[in-house]
Amino acid sequence: MATEVANATDKLAERLAGGEGLAPAERRVAEGLLELGPDAALLSAAAIADRLGTSDATVVRTAKALGYGGLAELRRALANRTPEPPLGERLRRTLEQAPPDEILAASLDRHLAALDALSSDVSPRQFQDVVTILADSRRVVWRGVGPSAHLASYAELLSQRIGKPSIALVHTGTSFADELLAVSPDDAVVVFAYGRLQSHVRVLIDHAAHVGAPVVLVTDTRGRAPAGVHTTLHAGRGTPGLFASHGVTLVVIEALVLAVAATDRGAADTSLEMLNQLRAELAGRRIDVDTP
Repeated sequence: MATEVANATDKLAERLAGGEGLAPAERRVAEGLLELGPDAALLSAAAIADRLGTSDATVVRTAKALGYGGLAELRRALANRTPEPPLGERLRRTLEQAPPDEILAASLDRHLAALDALSSDVSPRQFQDVVTILADSRRVVWRGVGPSAHLASYAELLSQRIGKPSIALVHTGTSFADELLAVSPDDAVVVFAYGRLQSHVRVLIDHAAHVGAPVVLVTDTRGRAPAGVHTTLHAGRGTPGLFASHGVTLVVIEALVLAVAATDRGAADTSLEMLNQLRAELAGRRIDVDTP
C-alpha cells in the first residue's frame, strides 16, 4: 500500500506538470490540493471545495481527471505527499519538460495557463477593491523577501513614478522591526507571501492591524485569508514542483500601478513630467521615460 500511495503522489505531480486532460478549473483545484497537502486528506469534498472556492463536483471530477479512482484515493496520496522539492530538483524537473530548443514555447504555455487562471481567480470587483485601497491611502507599503524583495522594490519604483508615495520593506530578521516602525494608519500594505505564511508576514499583518493600516495579501496559497488581511489576490507561481515563476505577480503589480494612476491622471502626469525634467538635468539632454 505504501508503494501504491507513493506512486499516486508522483502521478499527481506528474499529471499536473504535464497538464494532460485537465480543464482550467480542474488545474486550479489540483494546484490548490497540492498546496493544501496533508491537510486535504482530512477534508470532505465539500470542505475542500469551500477552501478552494469551487464546487465539490469539480473536486471529485479533478481527482478522476488526475487518474485516481476517486477522491479517497487522492486524499491518501496527499496524506503521504513529500514536501516541495529543493530548488535544484525543481530546476531539473522543469528542464526535463522540454528540450532546449522548446524551452521558450514551454515557458510561454505555462505562463498563458497561469494568466488564464489569474483571470478566473481575481475578479474585476476584487481587483478594483484593492485599487481603491491603494488609491485612498497616503502611501503604499510593499513587502517581500528573497526573490519577492525585488518585486517589492519594482512596485515601489513604479508607484513613485506615477506620483504615489511608496516604500519597500525588504529587511529580514530583527532589522525588519525598524522598517515596521514606519507603517502608519494612512498606509496601505501589500504583502507578497508564497507557500506557508512565515512569521515575519504574520508579525506585519498583526502590526498593520494594530495601527489600522489595511493589508492586501498577494499569494499562491488558496484558502481563507488570515485575520487582519483585508483582501487576497491569488497569483500563482507556476506548476507546483517545477521552477517557480513570478511572471503573474509582475502582471498584478503593473496592473495595480496603472489602475492607481488612472484614479488621478493629473498627479501621474505631473510626476512623470518632473521625472523627465530631472533626468534631463542629470544627463544634460532630454531622455524621457516612455513607460511608468
